[in-house]
Amino acid sequence: MHGHVTLISCSPEAAAIIASGGRISTMDGTADEIYAKSLAAGQEKNEKLIGKVLSSGHTSVLEHCYVNLSFENVSVLAEQFLIEFRLASFTVKSRRYVDFSGAGYVAPDFSDPAQAAAFDAAVRALFGIYDELEAAGVPKEDARFVLPYCFCSNFFCSMNARELVHVMNELTYGRGSGIPELRALGESLFSQCEEKLPFLAVRKPGAYEKAPLPLRTGKLLEPEAQVTLLDGTQEPERLICRAAYFARGQQMPELTQREQTELLRALLQGNRKRELEQASFTLLYGGMSLAALTHLTRHRMQSLAAPDLLANARYDRYVLPESVREAGLQARYCEAFSLAGEAAGKLASMNAGTDALCYLLVSGLRVPVVSTMNAGELYTYFRLRTCQRAQWEIRELATEALRVLRQAHPMLFSLYGPTCFVSGTCPEGRMCCGKTARVREVFAGKL
Repeated sequence: MHGHVTLISCSPEAAAIIASGGRISTMDGTADEIYAKSLAAGQEKNEKLIGKVLSSGHTSVLEHCYVNLSFENVSVLAEQFLIEFRLASFTVKSRRYVDFSGAGYVAPDFSDPAQAAAFDAAVRALFGIYDELEAAGVPKEDARFVLPYCFCSNFFCSMNARELVHVMNELTYGRGSGIPELRALGESLFSQCEEKLPFLAVRKPGAYEKAPLPLRTGKLLEPEAQVTLLDGTQEPERLICRAAYFARGQQMPELTQREQTELLRALLQGNRKRELEQASFTLLYGGMSLAALTHLTRHRMQSLAAPDLLANARYDRYVLPESVREAGLQARYCEAFSLAGEAAGKLASMNAGTDALCYLLVSGLRVPVVSTMNAGELYTYFRLRTCQRAQWEIRELATEALRVLRQAHPMLFSLYGPTCFVSGTCPEGRMCCGKTARVREVFAGKL
């Protein structure tokens, strides 16, 4: 099965909007007047101007145009690659609630029938185990851990035109160029832009070539503690309070601990948490599943680093849900990772392409991740991910991260937790866990 991407829509009068952005800095008149002149100028003149502006390096004008994309039956590998682009919005079909037994999968275009047979047998076996887990009552969100990265995903994506140019080039010439599926998606987007939005079909092959890093050979990463605080702002409470006074044109007086706490609480309850963004913290997650990594990646205001999955994949390191144990299917579940590892090894010995090996990565495999977030984004992260409604793995990791941060900076992070704790009310309505009082009690104490 081969998926595709469709450019569904874009901003009306896109060329006129972008050209107006190019004209406004040098042309007299109001924004409305300049836009009217751009409309009157016509498509050809606008596109010519856009070309001149872009060639001079002023690509910010492209940000005034927005595009909407749909991805149909692409691999989860492609999905994970794309959602890492932070200046884009995604809505993805949830593996927590949707049955993926009939989703299908993306397969490489093997030239060797033996490679194709080995790949197909492994993927079908993994889907078979997924079906067995579901039939035994294992929740979909736990059964999904045995699905390989080749299974099909469908999602919507929206971004500005500047980011689209970046995505197309990264797919075609950059990090995606080594995976035929990703490269094909990039070429498809270029082709659609050449037809509908020719001024966006800006190819930059040289700018996306990979330069070798001067790294010495070292040992592969070994598992570490569940969550470790690697680095962070010293005295974050004082810095945030100082920023609050600065924003109001005042020097911060000497504040008592109680006064600092009251000020921090007020800032956390505000709608504009810029003062909190002055403090940042770097956390090492010793091992989270590839599925959990997808959850984490959705938090855009962070810097995220994960090792090369193919080089560091270990099929003996994976998440084992309690629901699988309770269903008496632990052996069958573990078999999924063993057979995927054996298939990957077999295909590697047969000189299969990189895409075949990447597609056999299993969603439950653990990978270490480093994440840096500011205190404002951490407030949102903990509010959502420590909620009882959050997926259990990311909830456990987030709760442990909060515990670690509370230990290091108790004044600030004792104010953090799920929404019901920080605001006093649950936003989930009928989907509420029904344990609000108990949850608030837990987060008010020592985690």
